Amino acid sequence: MKKRWHILGAGAIGNLWACHLTSAGFPVTLILRSQDKLNSFSDQHGIKLKEELYLADAELADSPYPIEQLLITTKSTDTKTAFNSIRTRISSHARVIVLQNGMGTQQWVREQLPSAEVVWASTTDGAWLKQPFDLVHAGQGYTRMGIPDQECYWLEELGNGFLKIELDDDIAKTLWRKLAINCAINPLSAHFQCKNGELINNPNYLVEMAAICREVEAVTSAAGIKLFDGPLIEHACQVAELTAENYSSMMQDVKHGRSTEISSITGYLCKLAEQHNISIPVNQKYLKKIQELQT
Repeated sequence: MKKRWHILGAGAIGNLWACHLTSAGFPVTLILRSQDKLNSFSDQHGIKLKEELYLADAELADSPYPIEQLLITTKSTDTKTAFNSIRTRISSHARVIVLQNGMGTQQWVREQLPSAEVVWASTTDGAWLKQPFDLVHAGQGYTRMGIPDQECYWLEELGNGFLKIELDDDIAKTLWRKLAINCAINPLSAHFQCKNGELINNPNYLVEMAAICREVEAVTSAAGIKLFDGPLIEHACQVAELTAENYSSMMQDVKHGRSTEISSITGYLCKLAEQHNISIPVNQKYLKKIQELQT
């Protein structure tokens, strides 16, 4: 029998992966943050997706059961608190996948579990929740996974569900590319409260996005990171066009008064810029603006 996967973070992506892993034949347990959430899940006994109910289990962080396989899909800002709530349950040689926006938490989790196999992942799948545990898979993408400087063949067994999985032998570059695109799109869409497509259709927004991209390239170049063959602004515009009718997760977080992942996206870039003594005033400006919206 396949080993159980625990999922820490029961948002849209966590629910999507619970359905995927269930469809691939794995037993799945969601780790929920409150008794109310657990009661809500228990009433339904699973996750609804396309009129189908994917059966899974759920528990609270203080459950006594050990964790041998863990998927972390919390917001990056919640990772440390959520991880520490189950730290004593995690096997020292566990298999762990960190699937989040931004950078920084992947390295942190690896430092906490030096004997575990900690996989980094990035996804382009779109998903949102109509209500708790009632999921919409809004856009079919793909998820890239890998461990920096290490092969990880057991990831292949995760590809038997309905999501598209790709093994990535340079996952750090993949995460950097996504971070760069997120720096270009998310803070602007959150500040201007607009759809992604408006960033390329409004000349004033596009000027700001181009300035952000130039600063990102200056930082990554100093750090020895090659992002794309062409200019970042071209790739950012392409993503904004492909997702023109979408609202970024950061924009939705600001709209609903939730905390954002700005510290793990633009904030991470700004810290790296400081280390290399590079001035990035446009990114600093939007970091401050989004942080102010959260207070």
